[in-house]
Amino acid sequence: METKKGKRGRRGERVSGNAFMDTARAAFVRYLALEKWREVDDLGSAAGLSLDRALEEAGRFPERGAYRSLWEERWRAEVRPERAGEDAGSLFAAIERVVRDAVEAEEAERRQRGDRALDEDPQYKAFIDRVLERLLREGDVGNGQ
Repeated sequence: METKKGKRGRRGERVSGNAFMDTARAAFVRYLALEKWREVDDLGSAAGLSLDRALEEAGRFPERGAYRSLWEERWRAEVRPERAGEDAGSLFAAIERVVRDAVEAEEAERRQRGDRALDEDPQYKAFIDRVLERLLREGDVGNGQ
């Protein structure tokens, strides 16, 4: 018998009611971090900017609206070559940490202000829609349809 808190997974393990949302949130953080990392890489390789300048340019978050300053403050404090390291892996790890921290800070600020939850943010919703659509397509292929 299934409970409201969870249900049985493929191998009989319990699946928490929030497991999908937690996984979706982690995937969204990874997606945003990859987008910023690619932006830094593009600014360096395509535009010919130094790493310092590319990080400065990529550290702008106009898409975050009222929460822009939360993101930019964290970026300036954490994503610097001397802190992040100049190799791609270390830099990506620093970017991902900043994005995760900024998402958490933005969620807290949204609650405090009484604003809609991050789950209602158009960028987040579009990300979830794309992922679900891809999963459904893959499921159709796997079922021979």
